[in-house]
Amino acid sequence: MPSEVQNTAQKFDSISHFLQTEAFQYRVFEMGRKVFEITNAQFQKIESQQELYPYPFQQKASLALLFWPDNNENDVVIWFLQFPIDELGYLKQSSRDAFLIDLLEQAGKNIQAKQAGEVPQDQLAESPFAFKPREDRLAMFHALATVILDQQPSKHYQYAHDYLLDKSDGGPGFEQWHFLGLQGISDVVARLNSDNNEALLSQAINTLPDTPLHNYAHALENIQFGEGLLSALLLRIGQELQKCPINTGLVAGLIRAMSSIQPNQKKTDMLVKVLESHLALEIEVLASISGRCWNDLKDETLLRLFVEKLALHETMGFNAILADLIMMPGLREPILDVMRNEQRSAELAKKFGEFMKTIAS
Repeated sequence: MPSEVQNTAQKFDSISHFLQTEAFQYRVFEMGRKVFEITNAQFQKIESQQELYPYPFQQKASLALLFWPDNNENDVVIWFLQFPIDELGYLKQSSRDAFLIDLLEQAGKNIQAKQAGEVPQDQLAESPFAFKPREDRLAMFHALATVILDQQPSKHYQYAHDYLLDKSDGGPGFEQWHFLGLQGISDVVARLNSDNNEALLSQAINTLPDTPLHNYAHALENIQFGEGLLSALLLRIGQELQKCPINTGLVAGLIRAMSSIQPNQKKTDMLVKVLESHLALEIEVLASISGRCWNDLKDETLLRLFVEKLALHETMGFNAILADLIMMPGLREPILDVMRNEQRSAELAKKFGEFMKTIAS
């Protein structure tokens, strides 16, 4: 290892420390389960294992780091990094440390390249910790990044905004959804506080065709919004439950759309209504609740109903959803309490017993 790198390696003990010492402004985002900003202070606690990783997905922490030099938002660097989560839910520091060593070794090579008059290489091009986010996650991340950096949205924004307008106000008509772009929809949702976007979307939800509504809903799962938009989503879910046949994928998407809103009675009542319908037999719907609305499942009554419905599914689906859910911070003990309750159904007892065997083996 070059002497420059050795000296630097002794200087940095975390990614946060590196960014702070190098005087970068930075933001950290979760990119696996949903696109959600993690505060810098929280990320420091995650790195030092003072705090569980809040959004584990497939036992990984999938992160986006957006950083730039002080007073120079035009010189932005983006890292997409993925680290394993241990069995207790903490970020594995050994993997983080391995990334730092790789990063610092590359930095040393770049120093040597510059001294030799050569072109430095991409520091993350060969890193085993780099990953490529899903297209919808990437679109939302870029939308949020332009807001943070006070940059203009993409060229697709205007049409996605105008699409929500009534025809009498100059909108193209909801039937013209084929011209909507994923990036434009993400830009609108990232800017709910601008251009009357939240009000326009709230008014449109009741009558939007299924496909564009599904796309707006998937973007909404990453953003917190107001009571009016939540009420519109709840109303549309209620309408969908009355249809025959029910569009299962759309209902699952609408459930995900309201997931970033803090648990409240209106949300809980709707989730109970969904679980008491035949949609509880659709694994996609249960996955949308467990994978996005996990905070709502801290309600004991809702959690009990959820796991009983989950037990009606085949073992593979039951095990996959339970294994994911039990890793979410604050849910392990409540889930175990419900599973061990004497009033549980025979089917739940059987499925839970089989689940515990898979863990022990």
